[in-house]
Amino acid sequence: MTPVIEADQTFALAAALTTVVALSLFFEKTRWGRPVGAPLLILLMSMMIANANVIPHSTALFDSLAGFLVPLAIPMLLLRADLRRVVKEAGPMLLTFLIAASVTIAGAFVGAWVIDLGQHEGAIAGALTASYIGGSLNFVATAEAVGIRESATYLVALTADAVGAVVFLTALMMLPAFAIVRRAMPSKFIDESMNASTNSFEVDNETKTVFRLGYVINGIALSLIICALGLVLATAMDLQSFFILIITVLALVVANLAKPLAARISHEFEIGTLFMYIFFAIIGAGADITEIVGPALPMLAFILIMVAVHISLMLVVGKFLKLDLAEVMIASNACILGPAPAAALAASKGWRPLVMPGMLVGLFGYAIATFIGVALAKILG
Repeated sequence: MTPVIEADQTFALAAALTTVVALSLFFEKTRWGRPVGAPLLILLMSMMIANANVIPHSTALFDSLAGFLVPLAIPMLLLRADLRRVVKEAGPMLLTFLIAASVTIAGAFVGAWVIDLGQHEGAIAGALTASYIGGSLNFVATAEAVGIRESATYLVALTADAVGAVVFLTALMMLPAFAIVRRAMPSKFIDESMNASTNSFEVDNETKTVFRLGYVINGIALSLIICALGLVLATAMDLQSFFILIITVLALVVANLAKPLAARISHEFEIGTLFMYIFFAIIGAGADITEIVGPALPMLAFILIMVAVHISLMLVVGKFLKLDLAEVMIASNACILGPAPAAALAASKGWRPLVMPGMLVGLFGYAIATFIGVALAKILG
C-alpha cells in the first residue's frame, strides 16, 4: 500500500520528521512526558506514523539525512570535550560498557538456547550480537564474514534488528520512571537533571550565552570542515567504514589543541542534539512491524530475549557494584545502539559529562564487536 506521504515527497517527509521532533519536545514538558523523555517520544511517534502508512519506512531522503546529520552532529557535541576530564570520566563508563557487552553475550547464548533460528543459527546469532555490541557496520561485517551477506536472511535479520533496537531503547529509557530501579541504583546525573530549572534541551545557567548568528555558523562550519577532512582521510587510507571514528578523533584534536576556537562558537551542543533527534525519528520510522510476521519473528524473539537478559543482568550487577543508573543507561545504549545514539541520549537528558564517555565506549564497541560476532557464530554454528 502506498503511504500517504510518498518517498519522493521530500519536503513533506522532512516536515513529518521535524513535526514529530517538535511535538515530542512539547510533550516532554508535560507531567506525563517528562519521565519518558523526548528521544523515546520521537521513536514511538515516528514508528507509529510509519506503521500507520503515513510515511514510508525507508527513503533516499532518510538515508541522506542520517548520513549527513549524524557525522555533522558528532563534532558539534564534542567541540568542548576536555580530554583531561574524559580520562577521569570514561574510566567507570568503560568498566560499565565491558559489563554491558558481557551480559549481551550471555543473553545471546540464552536466546540461542531458547529460540531455534534454523540452519543458519550461528551466523544469525553472531551477526545480531555483533550489532548489539557495536553497530550496523559490525552487523554487515559479521554477516559477510559468516556467509549471510547476500541472502534473504540478511534483510529479514536487519528488519528484526531495527524493531528490537526500538524495543530496547523504549525499555531502557523507562528505567528511571521505576522507583525500585532508582533506589537500587541512585544517580547523581539523574538527580541533578531532575532538579535543574531548565528542560533537557536547554543549557545550564553557567554556559547559557546570547544567541549570535555568527557564532552559531562558526560552529556549524567548523563541524563541516572536520567532516570534510575526515572523509578525505578515510578515503585516502581506504578506511571509509571508520569515518565516524576519524571525525571523532579530529573533533577531539580541535577541542583540546585549539581551545580558543571555542570562544568563537555557541549553541553548537543544542544544534547537534537537535540533529540527533531527527536521527531518532528516522530510526523509529525504519521499524516495520509488518515484516516481523513470518521469518523475522524467531529473530525478533532471539533479540528480545538477548535484550531482556542484558537489562536484567545490568540491573543486578549495577546494584551489586553500586553503579550510577545514568552511566548504566548510557553504557547499555552505547553497547546496543552505538556511540551516536548514546551521545544523543546523554545530551537529551542533560547529562553532559556522559556524552564524551558514551561516544568513546561506543567506538570501542565498534572495534571489538565483529570479532565477538564471528567467534560466537563459530561456537553456535
